[in-house]
Amino acid sequence: MDENPSAAKRGLPQVGLVSGVALSLSGMMGSGLFSILGHAYLADGTNFPIAFMLASVAILFSVYAVSKLAAAYPGPGGPARFALVCYGPGLLSGWINLFLYVCFLLSTALYAAGFSAYISVLAGPFLTTTQLKLLPAALVVLCGLVNLLGPNRVGRVASALIAIVFLALLWFSAVGIARVHPVLPNFSGVSWEGVLVATAMLYINFQGFGMVVSASQSMADPAKTVPRAMFIAIGVISALYFVVSWVAVQVTPPEVLAANAGNLLGAAAEIIAGSAGAKVIAIAALLACAAAVNASIFTASRILTAVIGDHPAANLMRRVLGQQPHRPLLLSAGIVILLILYFPLIAVGKMASMAFLLFFSATMLGHLRIRRQTGARAWVLWSGALVNLALFTFLVIDGLRAAPETLVFLLVALGGTLLVETRYRLKMREK
Repeated sequence: MDENPSAAKRGLPQVGLVSGVALSLSGMMGSGLFSILGHAYLADGTNFPIAFMLASVAILFSVYAVSKLAAAYPGPGGPARFALVCYGPGLLSGWINLFLYVCFLLSTALYAAGFSAYISVLAGPFLTTTQLKLLPAALVVLCGLVNLLGPNRVGRVASALIAIVFLALLWFSAVGIARVHPVLPNFSGVSWEGVLVATAMLYINFQGFGMVVSASQSMADPAKTVPRAMFIAIGVISALYFVVSWVAVQVTPPEVLAANAGNLLGAAAEIIAGSAGAKVIAIAALLACAAAVNASIFTASRILTAVIGDHPAANLMRRVLGQQPHRPLLLSAGIVILLILYFPLIAVGKMASMAFLLFFSATMLGHLRIRRQTGARAWVLWSGALVNLALFTFLVIDGLRAAPETLVFLLVALGGTLLVETRYRLKMREK
C-alpha cells in the first residue's frame, strides 16, 4: 500500500520544483540580509562576509543529511518525520519533535520582528513602540490565513514575494558592484572568535532550506524534487548573501555600518542610490520577512499536526486542538505573537540559531543509525554534528557575556519539552 500517494494520484494541486525552491528560499531570505545582518557586523566587523561563507559551508552538512532522509523517506510530517525515522518511536524522538516545533516558532518570531524593524525605517517617528509590536503580530495572523488555503497557495505566495525581493537584491548588487573599489581583506587583525560567533548567528539564515519538506505530500515525485529544491536554494542564497554583504562592506564606511546595525543594507543602498535606494531595500525587506513568516508558520503548524497525529499518548492534545487544521495554526500564531511582544530581535535571532544548531546536530547523530538505508556517508554526518555543536558552543559563550536571557529561554524550552514528553510516556506505562 502506498503510504504517501503523490499529489497527482490524489487529484490535488501539485507543488513543483519552482515552488519548492521558493519555499526554501523564503525561509532563508527573511532574516540574513534584513533582520540580523547588522548584529553580525557588530560581532565580526567588516569581515562578516567571511562569516556568511562559513555559515553556508556549515549548513551544507545539514542539507546533505536532510536531503538523504527526504529522498529515502518522503511522507507526511515534514522535518518532524525524520526524528521518528532516525530514533524510532519513543521518548527521544518525541522530545526532538517538540523541540523542533519550538525552533520554528522562534524563526517565525525572528522574521516577524525583522518586518517590524523595517516598518520603523519606512514610517520613521509616526508609529509608537506599541504599534511597532502589534504590526508583526498582525502579519503573523495574515500569514496564518494564507496558510489555510493549502501548501500550493503558500508556495505561490512565496514565489511571488521572493521574485520581487530577488530583483531588488540583484539591482543592489549590480549598482553596488559598479561603484566598488575592491580592497583586499587583511586577516592579520581578524578576531576569529568574532568571526565564529557571527557564523553561528548567521546559521539561522540558512535553516529554511528544509521548509520544502513539509510540502512533500503535495509533490508528484518528492524523492527527487525535495533534494533538488534544497540544494538549488542553498546554492543560490549562499552566492547572493556573499555578494550583497560584500558590496555593503565595500561601499559603506565602517562608522556608518556600526551606526545602522538595524538597517545596514538600507544605509548602503542610500549611499549607492540615495533615499530612493534605501526605500527599495526597505520594501524588499518587508516582502522578504513576510515571505519567511508565511513559510515558517506553515512548517510549524505542520510539525505540530504531525506530533499530534503520531504521538501515542496525545489524546489530551487531540481533544484540545481537535482534527481541524486551523487549530494548530492558531496555536502556533499565538505563541509567535507572545515571543514578538516579549523578546527583542537580536535575542530571538540568537535563540533560533542555537535551537536549530542543536536540532540538526541531533538529526545527523540519529542519521548515523540508519545511514545504510539512506546511503549517507558516516564521515559527513559526524563532521556536520561536530561543526554544529562547535558553533552552538560559541553562541553559548557569547550569550553568557551579552544576553543570558537567551540561554535561560533555551534551557526552559529544552526542559519544558522534555517534561511534556516524559509525562506522556509515564502515562502510557500506567495504562
